Amino acid sequence: MGFTVEYSNPELTTRAGFNKVAHLPFLMDSRPRYHDWGSEYLIDRGLGYWNPKTGFRGQRRRPPGPTSIDNYATWLANFLSWVEARCKNVLELDYWADVFEEYQGQMQSGEWSEKGEPLKPSTFNPRVDVACDFLRWMAAKGLRSDFEVPTETRSVRTTSATSSVGHRAIQVEARQGKVPVSKEDLVMPTLAQVREWLGSVGVQSGATLQLACETIVRTGLRLSELVGLRKDTLPENRRDWRISNPDAPAQKQEVLVKVKFGTKGPFYGWDHDDRIGPEGTIRIPLELALKWHTYRQKYRHKSLALWVGNAATRAEKRDRIQESVHLFLNEKTGERLTQDNVYRAWKNKHGYRPFDQWRPHLGRDWWACATLLQEVSKLEVIKKLGLEASVQMVRDVSVQIVDLRIRPQLRHRSKETTERYLVWVASQFSAPIEVEYDALLGVDEEGE
Repeated sequence: MGFTVEYSNPELTTRAGFNKVAHLPFLMDSRPRYHDWGSEYLIDRGLGYWNPKTGFRGQRRRPPGPTSIDNYATWLANFLSWVEARCKNVLELDYWADVFEEYQGQMQSGEWSEKGEPLKPSTFNPRVDVACDFLRWMAAKGLRSDFEVPTETRSVRTTSATSSVGHRAIQVEARQGKVPVSKEDLVMPTLAQVREWLGSVGVQSGATLQLACETIVRTGLRLSELVGLRKDTLPENRRDWRISNPDAPAQKQEVLVKVKFGTKGPFYGWDHDDRIGPEGTIRIPLELALKWHTYRQKYRHKSLALWVGNAATRAEKRDRIQESVHLFLNEKTGERLTQDNVYRAWKNKHGYRPFDQWRPHLGRDWWACATLLQEVSKLEVIKKLGLEASVQMVRDVSVQIVDLRIRPQLRHRSKETTERYLVWVASQFSAPIEVEYDALLGVDEEGE
């Protein structure tokens, strides 16, 4: 069975006097029994008492957010499950012989893998990092002898194209044996494919989930931000809508709205099971805002009626009405849409989708790429040059659009991802080498 990650009931834990750790995960071993060392590590890590850079020394750092600490718990559970399965002793583990050669090596080979297939560096690197952090924490607590993690200096190219030193190589310290993660080139569906997919989602999953999926590809919202939208995120009175470009034609106008539920960054608590993060302002097309407005006025109440109607008492009905704060409600149950609801609709198992890897986070990338291509294509000089346009010229124009339009909308986007957008849009203006290949391949005029 191995180790598992568990959470206590926050209300009960708080009433018992442990409110500081009520939100933190803990580990259960395979017996199952509460695992002291692993759970204590998560407390010290989750409260900011210990971190890999300064240990217990120095100024206390900001605690990691809920997603980060949940990841640390999951990765640590995997490592401790391996330790148990291989009959190892955490008090005697060595970096090179045990953690690198065996734990990392068996994940690379697929020997320590649920499906028996080799795992990617993006999967096993963080597991090994957390294993090393845990063993270093044990040493700092006096639970075992020192655990040394050898490091090396690597040269990393920065990718901020908006900076005058955007491509300067910087020196960073990295764990020896850590495998570099290579990013695959972005592959985006066409606008026609996205439209066909959205239509199929509507047929298979209903109008509400279709609108939810459309919202991601037209705004770049994260999945957690989408399901955290409130019914009043867009003011209910249209006169209160803030139009960023009121002089533009209606089809080009955008409405400014604020989002803070499910956003990435510092953690400010919970509200109706949504993580509260930094508040940011995004732009949504006026056309999409009108769709939200119509849904809220004409269709949302039908879903809510289902949820309220299933309540046993009048008091419970009243509570369900008051607690129903989310914009998107499940058509079948009346409850709020969950990330899983949207993910399943997005994958559209029984309908059309552009390609197998199409997932909600790629919808965020699609918004960025489509916006970048649309803005670059508006420039007359690019139109005149067409496919003969200089890739460098496209890139130079694109970096300004990224800085002024895309980065503010997506918020907290990594420089590496921004670089991938620039590479993608430049590729759209590149012409392939023309070769007279028909005769070589034996293709006749009818393509047979």
